[in-house]
Amino acid sequence: MSYSNCNMMPGIIAVKWLKASQLAPHLVEKFIAGLPVAIGAQGTDMELVEPGQAEGLRQYENNGLVGKATLEFKTLSPVPTDEDVVWAAKDASGTWWLIGSRERNFPVVEVSTSAGTPGGDPAVSTVKVSHTAKIAVIPVAL
Repeated sequence: MSYSNCNMMPGIIAVKWLKASQLAPHLVEKFIAGLPVAIGAQGTDMELVEPGQAEGLRQYENNGLVGKATLEFKTLSPVPTDEDVVWAAKDASGTWWLIGSRERNFPVVEVSTSAGTPGGDPAVSTVKVSHTAKIAVIPVAL
């Protein structure tokens, strides 16, 4: 993703989470250097209820550029909240985007769950992943 002020990635059709420790170090620096970034680790697929959305943003804060990324989706899958994880999201055009890296700070995950109905509808979790870093989201090959 080339950064302008804001990039929306509507139509997120697949989401995976990976343990940060599974990633190679310094992926963001490789992206900055213009190298293609590939992830060899297999993530855990999330079962989406409907397409999600993501946004990448670069803005000036405290005399420097800061990247911010958000990913929002609804899922039937368990959501990891007690580990250092990163998130990969595939948009409708087939591009995979990585939010987070092996190095700290890790993405923050907020989860709210609605109970299923007595008629058999499953419980659905609404997940919001947010990340702030020099560059918060990068395209990757998965």
